[in-house]
Amino acid sequence: MNITATSANYGQEAMIASLSKKQQEAEGQAALQLLQSATQSAQAVSRPTPEGSSGMNVDVYA
Repeated sequence: MNITATSANYGQEAMIASLSKKQQEAEGQAALQLLQSATQSAQAVSRPTPEGSSGMNVDVYA
């Protein structure tokens, strides 16, 4: 077994693991940004205000 080749393999595996971790972190950040923008959009949507007195009085003792 060649020690130099084995060390190079470990180095390559470490680099691949590091790149994979960075990719996963980037995807996580993108997902969080998407969720935040969706939440802001949902909050910005105006909800219709009720017209008239329908539903204003609720009989809670029935």
